[in-house]
Amino acid sequence: MALTIPVDTARAISLEEYLDFVRGRLSVRDLDAVCESAPLLAQLANDRGFLARRLAEELGDWRAFQPDNAFTAQSFLLGAGDDFYLRANIWMPPEELRLPRDRGNHLFSYQIPHDHNFSFLTVGYWGSGYETAIYEYDRSCVSGRAGEPVRLSFLERTTLPRGKVMFYRALTDVHSQEPPEEFSISLNLVLPLAEPEEQLFFDLASSTVTGHGSAPGAGIVALCQLATYLGGTHAVGALEAIAHRHACRRARAAAYGAWSSLAPGSEGEIWRRALDDPAPLIRDEARSRLG
Repeated sequence: MALTIPVDTARAISLEEYLDFVRGRLSVRDLDAVCESAPLLAQLANDRGFLARRLAEELGDWRAFQPDNAFTAQSFLLGAGDDFYLRANIWMPPEELRLPRDRGNHLFSYQIPHDHNFSFLTVGYWGSGYETAIYEYDRSCVSGRAGEPVRLSFLERTTLPRGKVMFYRALTDVHSQEPPEEFSISLNLVLPLAEPEEQLFFDLASSTVTGHGSAPGAGIVALCQLATYLGGTHAVGALEAIAHRHACRRARAAAYGAWSSLAPGSEGEIWRRALDDPAPLIRDEARSRLG
């Protein structure tokens, strides 16, 4: 389950010290070691002025502000290595957003149950933090189709106030966050998967998948869809190769769909090949196409 890690430390370390520790001494693929490093993240959070200093530095060169930040607007990138990111996440109460509630909820992922396609260690840095209901599920039993039933097991309802450290597991822990009562900030040590996967969204009332985030092969998916609209046979060879060999299941699914549409008379053979794909998502689509 998502872990709350008890930490009791008054020591403070700098951002540079923490990044040096993660880069040089922490094996971020060893999730037990990451959890054992929780006191170091708490010690970074004990430096009450580091985030203001870092923000001032960034704003001093505002033309180049956060050029490597691929996260949402609420996230502030603090540092990175080959296999980790450190970020600060901003959490705003609804009355301070000055946005329609649905737009604010989407921006901050409030009341949108979701998993994460990365594991992360997090600590409350500022304010009382958001409230969240946490569930878990078995990703190996889920293909990722919209409307697909999924067994979500409730774990707890909790908050992330200043100083509390938690660990969330990739593709396992699902949570639905409520807006905080006051402006809050959390710090996240983000650990991307070695093999990228897409994030999923859920409906708790019906225990179903409602959709997915950007797939690692989103660009290839768009190109496959474009090939379908443009027609012709020029792309058939490339689509066949993508369908058989691309690492992203969404890309393979899009390639099978485009390939079958561009090869009239061969649709049945193409989708029968798709029955051998390792991804349930593609096998289910193939069975549907074959009737």
